[in-house]
Amino acid sequence: MDITALATTPYWWDAAPREAEQAVALPAKADVVIIGGGYAGLSAALTLARAGRSVVVCEAGPPGFGASSRSGGMIGHGHRLSYSALVAKYGAAKAKALILEGMASLDFAKALVADEEIDAKLKPVGRLRGAWTTADYDTMGREADKLRRDVGLPVDVIEKSDMRREISADCYQGGLIFHSHAGLHPALFQQGLLATARKAGVLVAGYTPVTRVARNGRGFDVETSRGAIVAETVLVTTNGYSGKPVKRLAKRLVPFPSFLIATEEIGENRVSDLIPNGRMIVETREKHLYYRPSPDGKRIILGGRAALHPIPLDEAAMRLEKELKAIFPALKGTAVSHVWTGNIAMTRSDLPGIGQRDGLWYALGCNGSGVALMPYLGHKLALKVLGDKGGATAFDDIPFTALPFYDGRPWFLPLMTHWFRLRDRLHGNTVD
Repeated sequence: MDITALATTPYWWDAAPREAEQAVALPAKADVVIIGGGYAGLSAALTLARAGRSVVVCEAGPPGFGASSRSGGMIGHGHRLSYSALVAKYGAAKAKALILEGMASLDFAKALVADEEIDAKLKPVGRLRGAWTTADYDTMGREADKLRRDVGLPVDVIEKSDMRREISADCYQGGLIFHSHAGLHPALFQQGLLATARKAGVLVAGYTPVTRVARNGRGFDVETSRGAIVAETVLVTTNGYSGKPVKRLAKRLVPFPSFLIATEEIGENRVSDLIPNGRMIVETREKHLYYRPSPDGKRIILGGRAALHPIPLDEAAMRLEKELKAIFPALKGTAVSHVWTGNIAMTRSDLPGIGQRDGLWYALGCNGSGVALMPYLGHKLALKVLGDKGGATAFDDIPFTALPFYDGRPWFLPLMTHWFRLRDRLHGNTVD
């Protein structure tokens, strides 16, 4: 594949380009400094500013440069762990609370878009989860029964014979439809949240990396490339882009790259032939493929585990294109127009961490489900800072622990890539 023929910035940036660097005068003092200008940071900033706090958000690049403007734009109730896995790990009561927290995050994201009048191209189309094996399908049926019974989640099981109503592909043995899930344009969502926060009085300083955070008698000295700020409170919402200035938190996160492609425009009719109901689609394979129509309905966007470590984008595009055309043979001859990557942040628990450590407040660890979850957790974190009991979450007592012998630099990811590729071949999950 000729990488020179591809756009290597996110497809989303075509409609929502990242803002250029501009002069910013930082105040000497602020009530709150937030490190990270994505969903969580901006949502927290908005809540704090409306409560009367002076807030500065520092972002190393243009605001929303990270996963908030790079993801697949799918919003749902979910966590990385299934309901059954949560029950096995934490017990029935805690598992139910965690699922209900996820459902609340979905409601929050939808309400945020509506209440702030953000043109995020939100479409309540639902999500289809395809079962790769019959065993996966059987597990899905049991999971659906529990979700309907215990938390009232609207979910339906689809038999293999009915899958063609949802997707023009024969590779799945059935599936689940989560009717409350939706899709949106992630970069327009971030851009709208940014404008809303600024309108509320938040100073969002792009191209302003934080280089050091140190305690002082009154709070914190926050050193940046544009000068220092004395802050009473510091929030960390850097997720998959956490680094040395917050090293003790970064040790609790493993940044994994997710790679995505967008096809050239193939027209609304062809897209609707492939995905008749316009749903967001995921599957049970460990490749973690996810795909959807573009918001205008003219392209297919697909992401997944092309590798667990950074690889050349032409290689990622080639791998993902093969996956896409294995699912949809009708796309043979269709060109890919965009390829890009962005980091998600995984935790040891497979659940997000929220709270305070060493005086720093944090909301971190989307585990690949951040589009709804991170704005919600940013809001909840702000409520905690304000001393509002409404900031309590079911995640508060989940241990946010570091990996043994890990210093925040994921040296082991290339080894994991090779291991998963071997497993894919052994299980017949590869199209190489």
